[in-house]
Parts: sequence; structure tokens; C-alpha cells
Amino acid sequence: MISSFVRERLRYTFGLLGLTVAFASPLSGQVARRFESGVVVSGAWLQANALPLDREAPHSAAIDASYRWNRWSIEAGFLRIARDLTTIQGGSAAFGRMFRWKAVQFIPAVGVFLGQALSSRDTTGYDWVSGGTSGHTPRYSYSEGATFGGSAGLTIEVPVYRWIAVRGTASQWVFSGAPLEGDRTRTLLGVGLALQVR
Repeated sequence: MISSFVRERLRYTFGLLGLTVAFASPLSGQVARRFESGVVVSGAWLQANALPLDREAPHSAAIDASYRWNRWSIEAGFLRIARDLTTIQGGSAAFGRMFRWKAVQFIPAVGVFLGQALSSRDTTGYDWVSGGTSGHTPRYSYSEGATFGGSAGLTIEVPVYRWIAVRGTASQWVFSGAPLEGDRTRTLLGVGLALQVR
């Protein structure tokens, strides 16, 4: 079940992307084709479906550089996935195929990841009762290790001005590694910008 809070965030994120698509559709094909070749640098905030983050930590985000040619795209960059009790961060790479409809670019892709996983677990906490009050006192153990991951995802880009485009991303990741035992999947939804630099 998806909580009402998450549904609200998803509706907001995709509503914003939908409005951008609607306003950007009249853009000329020449502007849209600009993002089909060359080097594109992008960044995205990926915490849209995982708020609130109940700790003081940087949110989930990705920074990538991609090379595009003949409707193919290969990219590499840095990925960080923060949740309440886990953090996954490291290098990522993806290979995708570009499809364009009017001014909108769709990029389905598969990706790989190699990096670090950190996890906190309430392993030795205890329950207590005092008078008519009961509670739980957590005691956390921390683990850290290497992780390898794979993903399938979709990026939607809409040019808004010459070499600037807005983007929406959705991907499903699966990770290895002992720190993530029993909690290996991550769904990422986010928004960001792409800049055509060459």
C-alpha cells in the first residue's frame, strides 16, 4: 500500500513534469534534436517518493555525464540513495535508447552500480513497562560494506531553452551486500536539469 503522503508527492512530481511537457511541446524540432547528440551533463533530486527523511543527511541525488549519438546514450556518474536507516552511494553507469515525440525525449535504460552501503539496525533494543506505560528503547548496530547493483529505468527530458532541459526520472534498483540483507530494492523518482555542453 502506498501512503497518502507518498501519493501526494508522486502526484506533485508528475503533475509538475506534465505541465512542463504541455508548455514545451510547441518548441521546434531543432531545439529538441539538440539533446540527441553530443555531451549532456545532468543532475536530479531523487527523494520524491521517500520523504520525510528522519535523519540529518543529504537527500538522494544523482549527477551524470552522458554521451549521445544516433539515438543511443551512455552515461556515468555518482548516485546517492538515502533512506531513514540506510545509505547507498558510489559510481553508476547506464546504457539507453532515445525516443522523441515532438519536443519530449524518452530514454529507457539499464544501469549498473558499484559503491558502498551503510546500514543501521535496531538489533539489541528492548521493550519496557513502567507502571501503566510501555515503550521500546532502540539500540542500533552499524554495518558497512561494498555493494553492486543493477537497474531498469526511464528518463523523460523536455528542452525549455536552447541548451537547458528539465527531466523526470524513474528507476528500480536491486543491490547486493551484507548491510542490505532483507532490504535490497530501491525505487527512485525524481526531477532535475540537463545541460547540453557539446
